[in-house]
Amino acid sequence: MPAPRAVTMWDFSWLLRRDHDENEYADVDAVLDQLAERGYDVVRIDAFPHWIAADRDGRQAEEIVAEPQPPGFMWGNHTQVAVEPRAALLEFLAGLRRRGIQAGLSTWFTPDTTRRSEHVATPADLARIWTETLAVVRDAGLLDAVAYVDLCNEWPGWAPGISREVFGERDGQEAPPEPFTEEQLRRIDGYQESLEEVKKHFAGIPVTFSFFLRGATPPLSTDMMRLSTTSFDFAEPHLWLSSGCPDFIARTAYVDDYSPDVRNLTGHQHLVHARYAAERTAYLAELGGLLDAWRDWAAGRGLPLWTTEGWASIGWSPDLVPGWDGWEYVKDVGAAAVAMALERGWQGVCTSNFSQPHHTGMWADAAWHREQTGRIREGRTA
Repeated sequence: MPAPRAVTMWDFSWLLRRDHDENEYADVDAVLDQLAERGYDVVRIDAFPHWIAADRDGRQAEEIVAEPQPPGFMWGNHTQVAVEPRAALLEFLAGLRRRGIQAGLSTWFTPDTTRRSEHVATPADLARIWTETLAVVRDAGLLDAVAYVDLCNEWPGWAPGISREVFGERDGQEAPPEPFTEEQLRRIDGYQESLEEVKKHFAGIPVTFSFFLRGATPPLSTDMMRLSTTSFDFAEPHLWLSSGCPDFIARTAYVDDYSPDVRNLTGHQHLVHARYAAERTAYLAELGGLLDAWRDWAAGRGLPLWTTEGWASIGWSPDLVPGWDGWEYVKDVGAAAVAMALERGWQGVCTSNFSQPHHTGMWADAAWHREQTGRIREGRTA
């Protein structure tokens, strides 16, 4: 069995946060040096395949104007920014390779002024944008810097065109808040064709769809386990206390809400501050049970396990509880979860979904990152 990989997620922020007041990634060499110093093997990024590939009319774009992220959202730029995704991806991959690091390529189908994300709807559309993007990487001689491809972040969410194809016309792009119907399952599973088509052209690169839990309790907590994985090379569930641990959610009032008034998140963080130390053992045991369930599911499917974002609370802001930024809580859960994931045989292990340069308080503790990534690479559970 190969040694576990230490992985972190830089999503779309690696490219979008280079301008205006949100510019932590503007100096590419500097942030890649920081990544290497902290010991990461793999960084998961949005490769923006819907921007790099031609659109449905065959037109390529060297420059894209990305729309701003919602005000309460903690990733990406909150101002409209112009970017050159093709040139930027090749520069980034080349910098990774010089440092002996690989990229896990995914996509959040980031919206832009031309609404290209809405043009990707069918399995053929999804396969095409990825094969065209990987061809750009191959032609630049950089395929060896790619660890794997996740064709859509938190499948089948984030992709508005695919969501319409699967669920029909509705407000927003999230799946309906009920278990998938048999017809919806059939449509979602039809995108196994996308995985197979990418494999046909790039046989040496593992492919998957990453998962987000649809709820904390059955039947939604196990709904993603119903999907076909016949063409997956590995499973990539995203697992947090605040997504899959109902007692923690109830005790700390977590709501997956990024509204600008941060009222819900503020309440959650105050409760974590008040209760985590005293109730830590129970919370971590609940998280361990969540990992057990996914370990058993993946074993039944014969799939290696990676988790590239997860562990404590999905959303976090260091400014909501006076005198307490909460990063020690995030790091404590992360360190415990790293050990639990290694004990259960995970092959790709993240340290947190906040291990990024723009979460400055979390990123600043380089020694903590080195301690966790060293444990992961060596497979040490203690």
